Amino acid sequence: MSRKAIAIVFACIAVLAVVLAVMPRFWMGGSDGISGHGWAAYIIGAVLTVGLSGGLFFLTFYSARSGHDDLDRPDDPSV
Repeated sequence: MSRKAIAIVFACIAVLAVVLAVMPRFWMGGSDGISGHGWAAYIIGAVLTVGLSGGLFFLTFYSARSGHDDLDRPDDPSV
């Protein structure tokens, strides 16, 4: 993994941490707040969403670079 990719991963994790730290100030709708199970579900959902989107982007770029997206054209121009 390149240094640029590692820096991007750490930047995304830092942004996620800041959002999770600031989010309760903007989301004070209920009087009880969020339980520990709610926070766990929220964090797991965020991590899985980011992981899924990253994996799909990886597969898209891998497919494009490996030639799987190229059109198969016949060599004979008369066809």
